[in-house]
Amino acid sequence: MLRVKRLVCLLSIILILDTYDVSTITPFNALATDVVEDNNIEITHKEKTEFKENPIDEINNEKIEQRELTKKKEAEEKEQEKSVTPEWKDFILTFYTSLDSENSSAGPVTCQNKPLTPGGVANNVIPLNTQIYLDGYGQVTVNDKGSDKYFGVDNRLDVFVQREPGENDHDYFRRVNSYGVQRVRGYIVK
Repeated sequence: MLRVKRLVCLLSIILILDTYDVSTITPFNALATDVVEDNNIEITHKEKTEFKENPIDEINNEKIEQRELTKKKEAEEKEQEKSVTPEWKDFILTFYTSLDSENSSAGPVTCQNKPLTPGGVANNVIPLNTQIYLDGYGQVTVNDKGSDKYFGVDNRLDVFVQREPGENDHDYFRRVNSYGVQRVRGYIVK
């Protein structure tokens, strides 16, 4: 009787397996078999699958890029410090008037043919319209050129001095020339 029960049980299992078409192959093997048999299955995320020829080179390249970024950041920080902290230096100042004897044949005008203005200085090396801060004088602007003999260096400035109201030519000339040559600390603003 036990043998009959076992036989009936075994036949029931076979019938169930036959009805549901259940394979005795493991699920992974069944999936692999389906993929091989069915050529229409797409491989997803294939663009994300990359094989590096040499992963060590990739790591080294990343390290090099990181070093370059660090150097660039340090250079930017130094440049920012320079822009915040001015570079002081000594300027040698001489002074001139609007008199014809101290100007070109064009008269009391700048090299750009504009009238001489207080706060204007002459220099042949520093670009026009450059702002300079001078101790005791404040901010001046390079708006004129002078003699190459004296103003062909970046630390020599010829400062224009305006005439006082009612001042005659002789007194004006004497007053401005009495300033002599002065050494002043300053820095280029922009």
